Amino acid sequence: MILYELTKLYEELVKQGKAGAPGWMDEKVSYGILLGKDGSVRQLFSLKDEKGKPGKLRVPEHPGRTSGVLAFFLWDNAGYLLGMDSGGKPEKAAERFAASRKKHLEILEEVHTEAAEAVKNFFRSWDPKKLLEHEALGPEREELLKGANLVFYYEGKPVTEDPGIREAWEQYRNRERDAETGICLVTGEREPIARLHPLIKGVWGAQSSGASLVSFNAEAFCSYEMESGRNAQTGERAAGAYGAALNYLLSDSKRVFRAGDVTVIGWVREGEGVYQDLLMAFLNQDDSIRDADVQAVLKKLCRGEAAEWKERELRPDNAFCILGLSPNAARLSVRFFLKNQFGKWMANIRAHEERLEIVLPAFVKKPYLPFWVMLDEMKAPGGKDKLPTLTAALLRSVLMDSRYPEELLFCTLRRIRADHDLNWKRAAMLKAYLKKNSIGDKNKEGCSVGLKAETDHQAYLLGRLFSLLENVQLTSAGGSLNTTIKDQYLNSMCSTPALVFAQLLKLKESHMKKLRRDSKGLAVILEQQITEIIGRLEVPVPRQFSLEEQAVFMLGYYHQTQKRYEKKEED
Repeated sequence: MILYELTKLYEELVKQGKAGAPGWMDEKVSYGILLGKDGSVRQLFSLKDEKGKPGKLRVPEHPGRTSGVLAFFLWDNAGYLLGMDSGGKPEKAAERFAASRKKHLEILEEVHTEAAEAVKNFFRSWDPKKLLEHEALGPEREELLKGANLVFYYEGKPVTEDPGIREAWEQYRNRERDAETGICLVTGEREPIARLHPLIKGVWGAQSSGASLVSFNAEAFCSYEMESGRNAQTGERAAGAYGAALNYLLSDSKRVFRAGDVTVIGWVREGEGVYQDLLMAFLNQDDSIRDADVQAVLKKLCRGEAAEWKERELRPDNAFCILGLSPNAARLSVRFFLKNQFGKWMANIRAHEERLEIVLPAFVKKPYLPFWVMLDEMKAPGGKDKLPTLTAALLRSVLMDSRYPEELLFCTLRRIRADHDLNWKRAAMLKAYLKKNSIGDKNKEGCSVGLKAETDHQAYLLGRLFSLLENVQLTSAGGSLNTTIKDQYLNSMCSTPALVFAQLLKLKESHMKKLRRDSKGLAVILEQQITEIIGRLEVPVPRQFSLEEQAVFMLGYYHQTQKRYEKKEED
């Protein structure tokens, strides 16, 4: 399914001129080598943009290169095209240049255009030993040693545009194809089967030279004595197509979302990038995008109506694919592949955002909780916890509007217990988890946006009580304490309340004595609130709370605390 959808995308990209025809690919190239008719190097010039990034050029495709010697046609690094030694191994550099010279002279043997003759003359006359003496290569020598790609130019144009050379490349590809054919599992047609699949670049954490989505290099991966690509019969045309489409999607960093170690991309078969732009706006919550604009588009899509975004029409019934990839040595792991109507994806994301809605502190100006922020709230300080399993599972649950992974609850509570910081983000995450995952209505009673005073859920009441007791302590001390009961007793109170309940009430009495002396009216109000909650508690106080009940406790504490600050703002 993945390869089929990517192949269909590639066909559309070719029609739109966004991808090269079979046998060609868009590649990052840093420099052009301008050749004279006699094959001499006239100039080495930069193809980089203003930011110093390599330009993109349509060049002959390659199957990927690992540790062996494999020359590319018309473009490559300086080791192959010029014989430059960048690793202190002149013999290896000479071997690479010899392989490149052999390939170019073989392919262009019957081609006699001026551009082809210039390339052939270059390989016949170029001496890698005199490389350091060449004036044109001097200023950029350090950059070339780092592996920058080069391409041949003749009379101001890349030689890849020469019709004779292009035809020779097509003929060479046809000769090189494996004579053995089979039924392609992607297209269903009989054609030459790809032995090696293309390398995919742009996945975070994978090798910079590219990693394989499909590969077999050990006996354990093979079956029925099949070798290499025969274990997953994919035609050469389909293999090249899905590789080109996937590399095209990953090359646009603005439309790629990274969640932990998962690189996420999305697409519609028509190749319209505006769909990805809107999805990225939700996942990244771009500050430059106004919330009103996003919500207006979202409401239309959720109603099944077409909407306009960036002056392009979005159709809710368009099929939208989402693919999550993770690095795995020289290969890529598929973390998930999802396909649904675009309007359904937007509705699922909106449902997730609604579950996250909660009363906010006054200082929060933009109540967005992007996906990556949720992950950060569950990591230890310094970001040592990568949460690879949770990342993919959480993103999948958001997109599919399914149950959240249980790790969301566990990791959030773990961080609160570790640093005693119950901020609005973590409270919203606990609320969303309970709203979606809690079975029955018992633990959903505290899943309100603000304080739910009428509920008798014991964990929620104890959370409220704990907030009031903390308020008594802070008020009696004049509002400034280095350590409060939250720092000392939060963990015990939310997990084993019976062990510390009596001790907290005893501490409350000592604080209330001072408060009655300094602010009698406030003391009466707090005493009434505490008495009202204690009167609704069961006897005896619960000995232990489950993880879900601990989350309800945290919500009770958070809601009561925000109510306290809300009253101060009103005063």
